[in-house]
This record gives sequence, structure tokens and C-alpha cells, in this order.
Amino acid sequence: MNRSQRIHIVADHNIPALPELLGNVGHLSCYTDRIPPPELLKTADALLVRSITQVDETILQHAPQLKFVATATIGKEHLDTQALAARNIHWTNAPGCNADSVGEYVLAAVLQVLRQQQRLHEVLDLDVAIVGAGHTGSAAGQRLAALGMNVHYYDPPLVAQGDSRAHAHWQRVLTSDIISLHVPLTRDGSYPTHHLIDIEALQSLHPGQLLINACRGAVVDNQAVIDRCEQGECPTLVFDVFEGEPSVNAAILPHLAIATPHIAGHSLEGKVGGAYQVTAALCRYFDIAFSMQLSDVLPPLDWRTLGAVSIQRLPDLADLILSLYSIDEDDRIMRTDGLTASGFDHLRKNYRKDNPRRQLNNQPIACHNAAQVIRFRQLGFNAYQVC
Repeated sequence: MNRSQRIHIVADHNIPALPELLGNVGHLSCYTDRIPPPELLKTADALLVRSITQVDETILQHAPQLKFVATATIGKEHLDTQALAARNIHWTNAPGCNADSVGEYVLAAVLQVLRQQQRLHEVLDLDVAIVGAGHTGSAAGQRLAALGMNVHYYDPPLVAQGDSRAHAHWQRVLTSDIISLHVPLTRDGSYPTHHLIDIEALQSLHPGQLLINACRGAVVDNQAVIDRCEQGECPTLVFDVFEGEPSVNAAILPHLAIATPHIAGHSLEGKVGGAYQVTAALCRYFDIAFSMQLSDVLPPLDWRTLGAVSIQRLPDLADLILSLYSIDEDDRIMRTDGLTASGFDHLRKNYRKDNPRRQLNNQPIACHNAAQVIRFRQLGFNAYQVC
């Protein structure tokens, strides 16, 4: 494309680093509500969104010259792909962009719960079911396995494709000590995930188990959770997503050990990573040169190097991880400010704006042998061996 023929790009203003990434690629217009205004859509060549924007006929009818749509998220359920195809509009998402961020959220949640319950010493005995062996599920499973837990992956679609890493035994999931959900929201097909965790599944769970939902709210029947917990002896629950969000049924909050406002993937690296992927895809589609690296738009950190020996003990490791990502602070703000739709949206849009959450790969760990390097890298740290 001739640089003089600048494209009009309409984007959610909460997709970070777009002005720096796009540079002189095109004319950038940002919108602040869930739905971009028709006056911007009228001349849009490209539309960049997050998961809160439903791209369907309601939007597309106002965008006669739209050629490209991208969501800066792993999930793509909010894109009406059939409507886009009917209008010959190219679309893409950002697979894996925030997988490490979600993996670290699950790691922090597990450590926080086990520390509160004084069960850190049990890690080697715990059986973990990762439901969904995609990018985020694999990232979560890798980190929990590095703690010494026995991790297995439930993913019937992958089993059907011949993937030997996964299994399709639902009862094995329900008897696991920790269940972490990492599936898209689907209502049709051979393996629908809508209300995958229903009242029947919840009835089989007990207080010694931990259920984490960091994928889509309606994968768990939220009303069934309330009903089950009111019976007593319910499992420990960690929810980052809620059915019907941004409106949240406040009755569910007292039953959750940790509640957060859909921010599991919202590390700065995860959010900028999504922006980077969609910018690169946009430039490929419009045949525009793009040479920037992700590191070019991430602010540097100067975290002090730690010795592996000082964090060999699990309590010390848990203290470090929970100091680098204080998940309890996200729980606190959810319970105080996230109970209304506007409050929930505000927390997501302005998540740690003044002090962004950064990932563990910014923390250098000096190790004395290869085994230490492998373990700390699996946990997500920047580990290296010293003589």
C-alpha cells in the first residue's frame, strides 16, 4: 500500500500502545464505549476491538468500507464470523497473547488459597485437572506442574484429533483436587461448554477441592453455584469471570475465596502482546511494512536479581510470587467497586493504570544448576545458570 493512501483505523482506546505500534500506518480514531460510534464506522477501513465489543450486523451495517477486523484477545466469540465472511471482511484474533498472564493468575490464585488454608505442604499430593489444553490451559498447567503437582488435561476435541497429551474422562476432572477452566464459550457442536459446570457437577465437589474459572463466565452456571453453596460444604471457588458480566449477581461474591473483574489476562505484557499481534496482522493484510518488536513498546523494569537458593522453599517462593502479583488486591477492589455494571467495566478499563501488573519473566533468578533453571523457567521467571 502507498503510504499516502492512509487507512482509517478505528480502535478501542483501551488497547494499549496502539499509537506507538501503528505510527504512520494510518489514521487512528479511538472510541471509549462498548460500541464504536457510527460516525467513526462510516469511514473505517479497519476495526480493532476487545472482547466487550460484539462485532455483528448491528455494527457492520454502519461500516460500508470495512475490510479488516481484529480482536486483541485470545477469545473470538464476540465476532460474528459468518456476518464478516458474508461481507468479505477479513478477521483475526490474537491467540496466545495473554496466555502467560492467565497462567500466572492461576498460579497466584492456587498459592494464595493454599497459603490461606495452610496447605502449601500438600502440593506434591495434589491432582490438577486443566479443562482445555490450549494456550492458557497449557500455561497454567506448566506452572502448577513446576510446583510439583500432578497435572492432567481434559480436552475431548483434542483427543478426537489424536492428541495423546489430553484425555476425555470427565469423572477424573470432578475428582481432582484442583480444577482450572480454560475453554471458549460454545453452545453447539459435540462438546458445548455453556454451563459445563452445572448443578450436577457442583454437587459432586467437596470443600477440599478448588475450582477456578478464568475463561468465560457462562462456562459455570452461576445460579447453580449460589444454590450449591447455600447447601453448605461447597468447594473453594476462584472466579475471574461471571455470567452476565459486566452485571454480576452480588449473591455469588460471599461464596468466592477470590473474585476478580475479568483481569486474569491483563498483565501489561498480555495486553500489549495482543495489541502487537493485531497490529502485525493488520500490516500483513494491507501489505504495510512492520518491523517493530514487542520489547520496543514495553517499559523496562529494573528488578533485583534473586538467588534460587533463597526461594527454594515453597513458602518463600509463594511469598515472592504473591508479592510480584498481589491477587488479593484485585479481589479487594472487585468486592468494593465491581458490584455494578459500570463499576465492573471501570475496573477492567482502568486496571492498575498507575502501576501495571508485570509478568514473572521480568524477575531474574540466578541458578546454580540446570534443574533449577528448568524449574524456575517453567514457573515463568527469567532464570539463568551462574558458575
